[in-house]
Amino acid sequence: MKFIHIADVHWGARPEREQTFGRIREQEIKETFQRVIDHANKQQVDLLLIAGDLFDQPPTQQELREVDYLLSRLNHTRTVLIAGNHDHLEPHDVFSQYKWNSEVYLLDGKQRDHISFEDLETTIYGFSYWKNQITKPLYDHMKPDESESSDFSILLAHGGDESHIPIQREALKWSGFDYIALGHIHKPEIIFEDLMAYAGSLEPLDHTETGYHGLIEGEISEEKKQITFVPFAKRMYTQVEVMISDEMSALEITDRVETELSYHGRENIYEIVLTGSIDPQIHLDFYEITSQYMVTDIIYETKNQWEYEQLSEEDDFIIQKVADILKDKPEALRYAMEALTYAREK
Repeated sequence: MKFIHIADVHWGARPEREQTFGRIREQEIKETFQRVIDHANKQQVDLLLIAGDLFDQPPTQQELREVDYLLSRLNHTRTVLIAGNHDHLEPHDVFSQYKWNSEVYLLDGKQRDHISFEDLETTIYGFSYWKNQITKPLYDHMKPDESESSDFSILLAHGGDESHIPIQREALKWSGFDYIALGHIHKPEIIFEDLMAYAGSLEPLDHTETGYHGLIEGEISEEKKQITFVPFAKRMYTQVEVMISDEMSALEITDRVETELSYHGRENIYEIVLTGSIDPQIHLDFYEITSQYMVTDIIYETKNQWEYEQLSEEDDFIIQKVADILKDKPEALRYAMEALTYAREK
């Protein structure tokens, strides 16, 4: 039996909504989900397992129809999913009441907490969130039902922190499931080899989600049990450090930054960190760079001649006083010193 395990798709989310490329990222989340379906068809997997937060919030009827249409394109694969904390179920909401046209099984925990597929000799267990936060460790004592005749058992689970179903990993390890497909933590992690894993968010959703993102491919049979993380996201958050000096012109600095970004490629999303030293009189314009590359932030970790330690030793009383007042506000200190220097030159 072959499966794909994904989680935390967050359909409808718009990462970096304050950036000009926010709408692009919103669309890429949907496009990557579509590519998962194409991949499932190509690999002829038996099950698509979605471990919560398929949607960024409780979905509308239109969002359900969009996802249902895409899942209906699966030509061999059945879909089993649970709702997570973001898309949790509520009484009589459209998510829990929706009638799927594709072969989708929602484990809501009330009408259904497991589904068996006799032809696959597999039973999938799990339940959906009914509110945003659940603090009880509800998975700690879950075990496969011994009355089920299935040879293989899989648990779909969503959580892992104090506010969202705390998980004792070691307890789950010995629970008896053949595989435990986890969601909620956005960093992919294979916890126990071929047994338990977080798929992570399908696409990275903010600058803290660095590294590769994607899906888990798995196969369970009498002969073997194997899971593999597969990078699948369109983009990756990357921090790029650029060393500069106060002898460099503004054009030279921006050229160096652009060269560094071109080396890493246009497919990534960047946080640029400037280190070294910089002439405080220089004004840097990154418009051309940010119009060509996806840049979330430009961080200055540079030193300049207006450092507090240096100014506090000046013989000039006014400089010492201003430096003392603004010692915890380096940016304000720089502006104050530039203004003071300009006024004295006049």
